[in-house]
Amino acid sequence: MQKLLFSLIILSFLTAGCTSEKETAPEVPQVSGVEVKTINKSFVDDFYETSATVKSKTASIVSGMIMGKVMSLRVKEGDRVSAGQLLLTIDSRDTAQKALGAQAGVNGALKGAEEANQNRQLTNKTYQRYEKLYKENVLTKQEFDQISTQKQIAELEYQKAMHGVNQARAGLGEVGVYQSYSRVTAPISGIVVEKNIDLGSMAAPGQPLLTIETPSNLELVANINESMIDKVKIGTPVYLESEGKEIQSKITSVIPKIDSMARTFKVKIALTGLNSGGYVKVKIPVTKKEAITVPQNSIVQKGQLTGVYTVDEKNIISYRLIRTGKTLGNDVEVLSGLNSGDKVITSGVDKAVDGGVVK
Repeated sequence: MQKLLFSLIILSFLTAGCTSEKETAPEVPQVSGVEVKTINKSFVDDFYETSATVKSKTASIVSGMIMGKVMSLRVKEGDRVSAGQLLLTIDSRDTAQKALGAQAGVNGALKGAEEANQNRQLTNKTYQRYEKLYKENVLTKQEFDQISTQKQIAELEYQKAMHGVNQARAGLGEVGVYQSYSRVTAPISGIVVEKNIDLGSMAAPGQPLLTIETPSNLELVANINESMIDKVKIGTPVYLESEGKEIQSKITSVIPKIDSMARTFKVKIALTGLNSGGYVKVKIPVTKKEAITVPQNSIVQKGQLTGVYTVDEKNIISYRLIRTGKTLGNDVEVLSGLNSGDKVITSGVDKAVDGGVVK
């Protein structure tokens, strides 16, 4: 009787324990609204990658032509300017004084030429009278030769005076050109992208003052490793990544000269929709390779971890770590972590739960 009672007590404890476990067992999350795709290897483009900076095809460095203090500065970086617009002025008081001196030189030369001309005219009239007398045998041959010589000398003196006038005028014109250098104007229409001078600073001949670029005429010049020289040509498609977007373009020019130091050559790429000075990642497809890829929106970042949600034969979801490679359009190359034939959640990843079951 005691043994029977003891057995019933143990049985009741066991029954109570089983009931408790059933009541506390967690429910497996049921996940719906996701799209599952079987991942297989496929042939994709293998890219050569480099970087480049957007530049304007038309860029003008405005330099100083005379030495002097900057008296006014009419523009700043980022300003749009028109061809011929005044950008800055340089102190021209020195050239102004030179201009006054040159003008005085012209006036003096003109006065000298006028005196020489009057002397020439007087000598011509005298010669005409002497010539008439000589024909009437009133003058001797020697007397006539003397007045002829005076006529020639007067003509030469006049020509010399006129040459002096031309020289003085040329000097005045040269000073005028130097005076014009005190007003620095825009050689082209565009945007001021760089300013190398400040108000009150001293400008010197040949010193770069401003840089103006035409923003509507941009190009991308990329340095390519010499090993690629036989793999790229005009018309080769390229992919450009900048400012969070990808642009498809093509090579418009190949400059085959190899830089002896960097062992690179240059290519020019058609460009639209980017800003001058912007950093661009250049990708040139060179061959095909077999790779596993997944859509970018299927990748889930968890802190420093990168992974995807996979689904097994029993539709159980698990978070799997992967190592990614190059971005290929809307897909990303997976270097490790996935095998051909694995199933990956490619849509609705925000609904996926590690350990859940796909309905």
